[in-house]
Amino acid sequence: MAEITPSRIREIRKTLGMSQDDFARVLWVTYSTLSRWERGHAVPFGLHLHILKQLKTQLARPAFKDTLKDPRMDDPLFLLYRLLKPLYAGGPKSLSTSGRVSNFKRPKAARSIS
Repeated sequence: MAEITPSRIREIRKTLGMSQDDFARVLWVTYSTLSRWERGHAVPFGLHLHILKQLKTQLARPAFKDTLKDPRMDDPLFLLYRLLKPLYAGGPKSLSTSGRVSNFKRPKAARSIS
């Protein structure tokens, strides 16, 4: 958790130019949850932590910073789409539990019993 500190969460939100309410909608949490994260009274985990880590990584890339100028950025789903798009650009892939992208293998179809 050391890489996503309360001040880092606030910095990510401000870099995106969002209010706490808008950023909470992007993360699919309540305003009070985001406020607790930013004050250090609680910590993000699971999906929320992965999204914050991905935002931290992507905000360092010029191509993603250009995306912030897109008028569709007001839509939280567009932001999530642009954030996750690089993870899936190479075809069917899935995030492993370690947060790394790995090849996804579909299970073999089960034979029907006649």
